[in-house]
Amino acid sequence: MISLIAVFLSAAVVSLLATFPMVWLLSLFKLGQPVREEGPVSHRAKAGTPTMGGIGFVITIFALILILIDVEFHPQYLALLLLTAAFAAVGLTDDLLKVFRRQNLGLTFRQKIFLQIAAAAAFAIYMTFSGHNLTLSGFLSNSGFSDPYLYQFLLIFIIVGSANAANLTDGLNGLLAGTAGIAFLAFAFLSVKLHVPEANVFSLVSAGAILAFLYFNFPKAKVFMGDVGSLALGAALAGLAIILHKELRLMVIGGIFVIEALSVIIQVMFYKLFKRRIFKMAPLHHHFELMGWPEIRIVLLFWSIALILGIIGIVI
Repeated sequence: MISLIAVFLSAAVVSLLATFPMVWLLSLFKLGQPVREEGPVSHRAKAGTPTMGGIGFVITIFALILILIDVEFHPQYLALLLLTAAFAAVGLTDDLLKVFRRQNLGLTFRQKIFLQIAAAAAFAIYMTFSGHNLTLSGFLSNSGFSDPYLYQFLLIFIIVGSANAANLTDGLNGLLAGTAGIAFLAFAFLSVKLHVPEANVFSLVSAGAILAFLYFNFPKAKVFMGDVGSLALGAALAGLAIILHKELRLMVIGGIFVIEALSVIIQVMFYKLFKRRIFKMAPLHHHFELMGWPEIRIVLLFWSIALILGIIGIVI
């Protein structure tokens, strides 16, 4: 137990040390976040806040996992790191384009999806042909697949969906960092229950690194994680769930991300069908903003829901 706490705290300390100079450099070179014109009016005050702070915790996760896990003996965790790094690279490219263009227009939707599918496909193909069982784990039983291509398609869908759902959640200071940190802690407990120490280490390192980032990101944020952080977190969670064969349980543990993504899908479909909106704005956290809720209240509510869902995901 003491060693596990040490892993978590070490990741938190390294993340803090890595992010401090990142914030200074991002501020020095004025690499600030452009704000969406169609977003809530209250967000315009956040324009110019340094972005891409997620680089700090992504580097922390990458470095500590290479130190703490023998990836030569457990190559699936090297594949997971490469998946995380690939999605971080897509996010970083998107962030840099937004910053240098000085508007909230980075990669096009097609460019982002193509790159994400390519990265997810590489991971899915590796997992399929590296001895990974072709099963998706539900809550009571496992569903096996005789067709590896169908299995790969489902893995790609899970990874890309998780990454973009996390990206949608990153709309309020501290919202994604807190909910993702809780999700990784849930997987840490789940991996103890499943007797998978490597997954436990990966989860604790990720949780420690991300929750430490809240020092910089909790309202009023000194830095945003950017797409480099949000896409990496969503992909890492999905990849970890796949390694553990807990893909469907991810929908519970990461339920906040599912809710946020569904709110966007429902909003778009309802408007196309009936020319009316269900929510004042999507994703869902913006709906509460436009209802007049303070940002901190929304964040704490979503954290609380994430904690409850995390506990449910562990015990079911």
